[in-house]
Amino acid sequence: MRKRKSIFPKIYLPLIFVFAVFIAGAQDSGISNDVVSFTKRELNWGLIMGVSKEREELLSDESRFNEERTLLNGKFRFENNYWNLLDYKQERLNFKIEVGPYGGFGDWVDSSKVEYITADQDFYGLRTSANIDYTYRYYYDAKSYTVFDVSAWGRYDLYKQNLDGTSTDSLGNTTPVDESDTKDRLRYGINAKAGWGSGRLSPMNHLMTAHYLLEKYYPGRLFSDYEIAQFAQVIANIKHRRNYKEGHDTEKEMLEVIDFIRSTFVLASPESMTAEWSFSEFDPRYQGNRFEIGPHFKYYNQEPDFLYGGYIQYDNAKYVNVKWNRNFSAGLVYNRYTKTDMEYVDEYLVNDNVSRDWATADINLGWSYYPNLKTQFDFGMRYVPGIELNNFDNVGSLSHNFIPYLAYFTQLNAKSRVKLNLAWRIADGEQFVVPGPEFSLSIYRSKY
Repeated sequence: MRKRKSIFPKIYLPLIFVFAVFIAGAQDSGISNDVVSFTKRELNWGLIMGVSKEREELLSDESRFNEERTLLNGKFRFENNYWNLLDYKQERLNFKIEVGPYGGFGDWVDSSKVEYITADQDFYGLRTSANIDYTYRYYYDAKSYTVFDVSAWGRYDLYKQNLDGTSTDSLGNTTPVDESDTKDRLRYGINAKAGWGSGRLSPMNHLMTAHYLLEKYYPGRLFSDYEIAQFAQVIANIKHRRNYKEGHDTEKEMLEVIDFIRSTFVLASPESMTAEWSFSEFDPRYQGNRFEIGPHFKYYNQEPDFLYGGYIQYDNAKYVNVKWNRNFSAGLVYNRYTKTDMEYVDEYLVNDNVSRDWATADINLGWSYYPNLKTQFDFGMRYVPGIELNNFDNVGSLSHNFIPYLAYFTQLNAKSRVKLNLAWRIADGEQFVVPGPEFSLSIYRSKY
């Protein structure tokens, strides 16, 4: 008689998710947020240098292909970011194109019933990629909304590959492999999800800017939350009128700021405030709670080519003060796909039309620190557990994966930016997370 496994692993991930949501949701905001709008169009272009790891596996009815690669790349990026966060809707559009040289090394395995090839590889070439991501949330009231998120991506590589290894045929004969060849590779995919949500993450950027400027330039004056929100609304009105094509005049914008400070607060306007007005151009900094649930699907032109399932997502952000933000998120995703060709286990045919399913969670706790109006530090830890479900009949063991991360961003002047990202993927296997480093350094310019 077949022994059925314990049901404990099946409920382990949901328990982690619910507990994490409870801990984060127990914290409240310390300042009222009367400014909920944030509209910005930003064009970025510049150079990116990075190191990362990637893995690709392809299973068919007769063979198995697997490779792991450590990549070193340098590329030029053009990026278009658009945020339109209003009281009745929140939408974001991101589009980017990248092109540049890359190279690296790794392991290469190609096995079939005829032969088994394993080799070390090194490669270099040119990579071109494009990505578009659009998210739309429509609010029926202050809290309830529907969400739609779709992204599409494509990548084309042209590269020279060198292999050094061995080949073993079906009779056990071994021969050396020493090959050098020029290859190309096209990969593309689409991801989409839709669902229902409750809650709101409100942008705090303009409130932060108002709070910072008033505290720095009027240190002896105490401002109420209402007064700070008033000034934040003036800042929002000025920035939302900007046209990224025509640019904006800093001196004219400062005249509106000075006029408001004089007429409303009856205070003198320090001339040095103009020097900092060009900064505070961060990505949205949030405050609030948000919960989502719905279906999702993914298409990728390598096996598994079509995934579907459902997701639960909780996000919590706390505006602590001008210098600190605490960010927490917890998500649980169920994935499933149907393999319509034959399945081989240990080179023996088992059955066809096999369904496979698994679940992963992503729990992230991090902080953002703003030492001044132009610099941001991010640091934290992601925990990414995963488990094979196998139709809930033969549940696998839980995989534990941790990703500590650190990021640095600074605005050198009104147009020039520097961004540094560093993470290390610590995994007990390679099924859900590929272990290794993630590093990138971006030097770019912006128009907004």
